[in-house]
Amino acid sequence: MLPRQVDGDAPDLSGQDVRVTFLHTSDLHSRLLPYDFDPSFTDNGLGLADGLGSYGGMGRIGYILKRERAQAGRVLHLDSGDCFQGAIIFNEYLGEAEMRLFSEVGLDAAVIGNHEFDLGAQNLADQYSAWGTFDLLAANYDFESSDEPWATGLERMALPSAVYHLDGFKVGVIGMANISSLNSIYDQSNSLGVRVLEPADVLPREISKLESSGVDLVVVVSHMGLDDDQELARTIPGIDMFIGGHHHVAIDPPLVVVNEVTGQRVPVVHSGAFAKFVGRVDLVVRDGEILSFDYELFPIDATVPDDPHILDILEEYEEALEDSFNTQQVLGYACGETLDPELQCEKLTRYGETGGDSMLGNFAAEAMRAFPGIETEIALTNTLGIRADIPAGDITLDDIYNSMPFDNTIATMLLSGGEVQELLDYVAYRSTERGCQSQAQVAGITFDMVCDPDDPHAENIVINGVPLIEDSVYELATNNYIANGGSGFEVLERNTTKTFTDIEIRDVVIAEIIKYQTLPQPGVAVEDGRIHTVY
Repeated sequence: MLPRQVDGDAPDLSGQDVRVTFLHTSDLHSRLLPYDFDPSFTDNGLGLADGLGSYGGMGRIGYILKRERAQAGRVLHLDSGDCFQGAIIFNEYLGEAEMRLFSEVGLDAAVIGNHEFDLGAQNLADQYSAWGTFDLLAANYDFESSDEPWATGLERMALPSAVYHLDGFKVGVIGMANISSLNSIYDQSNSLGVRVLEPADVLPREISKLESSGVDLVVVVSHMGLDDDQELARTIPGIDMFIGGHHHVAIDPPLVVVNEVTGQRVPVVHSGAFAKFVGRVDLVVRDGEILSFDYELFPIDATVPDDPHILDILEEYEEALEDSFNTQQVLGYACGETLDPELQCEKLTRYGETGGDSMLGNFAAEAMRAFPGIETEIALTNTLGIRADIPAGDITLDDIYNSMPFDNTIATMLLSGGEVQELLDYVAYRSTERGCQSQAQVAGITFDMVCDPDDPHAENIVINGVPLIEDSVYELATNNYIANGGSGFEVLERNTTKTFTDIEIRDVVIAEIIKYQTLPQPGVAVEDGRIHTVY
């Protein structure tokens, strides 16, 4: 497939210094409406200050984008994927709002993120065909190899690359979709049949096509993650800039990677996630060479006004959600311990202070195994199933959906002691790759998670006060996503004793919050060291 070209006049820019602006969003995760959270130390350092909430929201992003477009000449807005999944608006409208609003703010192109498949490829095709006016890019996905009814449509919709004419300056943009965490495709038991192509095969071919069409600049918009972006910038010649996402990081200033073949300096830009920032990159280019670049991150907080047109559309959705869900319904009260004497309460956290178990992880796992009709000996759920902290104060239904957006359900199965060992060894392996931040949360289990890069493993495993017995049998409660092998949990995927209950974990957690009303309490929603990290 040839790159798509956009016609336009082409003045001669030979020998001239040309300024080109890229506006960048990434990993929106359905945060179309402003939300409350406590900015991290890293967020603060990037300009997202405490006390300026609520944060995010597409109305504010729309204002920033319109303002920056007005202050630029040649400009493109690129998005690095994962606009779906992360707030109640996605659960209700299935991606309509995200596609519609990205089109309304004038997005030029977006790479497909792995979470765009969370409700299946057909839903992505339906929502994009109904509402998308921007280019959808994915050079490394072959949809046509599938026999599913959506395959031909998505192959037509998803372009490998596109060429944009900006007042005589031609920019070629290649989309590189995720290949390391195709969680949602895996969640469909791989029935999607999407053929994933190797970047080293795809990129040289697309670069050659773009160069033959006479582009002045080749940009990759990526959802592969920061590590892969850096590696490809280092090894594949002919790419002038990477604009990436997936790892939810913002980097200011951008990284600069030296290509080992050409010696070219390649900027690698990541602008964060959850609607917290909009990035702007300004390049000065002469005869296809980047002479210099500037980068700015714009924090999205309550000081940013809303674009009136976008706000009108958002209010339609917000009012409908309030009518349907009563999103501001108070379920309980979060009042965790705080070290600051001026603060009475603190948030409930999704990550543990030591990298092991966390307040929300322990609470969710205990709720799963104790739920009537489940009542298993142990529970394990993936940490990334919990996507946000719960702010201090009233816990609303909207807070719960922001924290636990996935419609995951409880699955149960029987595991031997040996399989429990294998399961926890795998947790240690995944966690070691992620800075020894535990990638699972457990109940009924304590263990040492040894983050040795040469031999990650679990040891000193205790089940409900009794050391693990290899030939014993234990009943596990987990979520349907990792039970089907999501995130690489093969030991659960191959288990033949699975029962899928269709009981939504989010509903179980809500019931438990209503039961306790105030969290934490002694022994409830507290870190207790059940996952002890060993470096």
